[in-house]
Amino acid sequence: MDTCYNPEKQREITVSTRNYLLNDKYYLINFDDWDEVIRDWLADREEIRLTAEHLRVVSFLRQTFGQTKKHPVLRIITAELARKFGKEKGTVKYFHMLFPGGIHQAYLIAGIPMQDSCC
Repeated sequence: MDTCYNPEKQREITVSTRNYLLNDKYYLINFDDWDEVIRDWLADREEIRLTAEHLRVVSFLRQTFGQTKKHPVLRIITAELARKFGKEKGTVKYFHMLFPGGIHQAYLIAGIPMQDSCC
């Protein structure tokens, strides 16, 4: 039976003279290795042109994961967006406008390690 990803398979990439260790789905292995360079590289790879709105979500994801060590669910993210930026930006539709690939695309760009159950 095929697995959705191989946790043993890793790749090292170099961006702007810095090395990053990623899994086979391009998720950063170590949360603390994330910086703006890898963020921008991953966003580019995902064909996302980062705006201030994207960066707000990425910042919230990193802050929440950094404090809880848990992947925030979309309901929590949209509630926070609504609280901070108004109800029109606190919707799943708005979130998917920013990240058409969904929550996992946002996790990837935010440098949040892949969950074992993610495919």
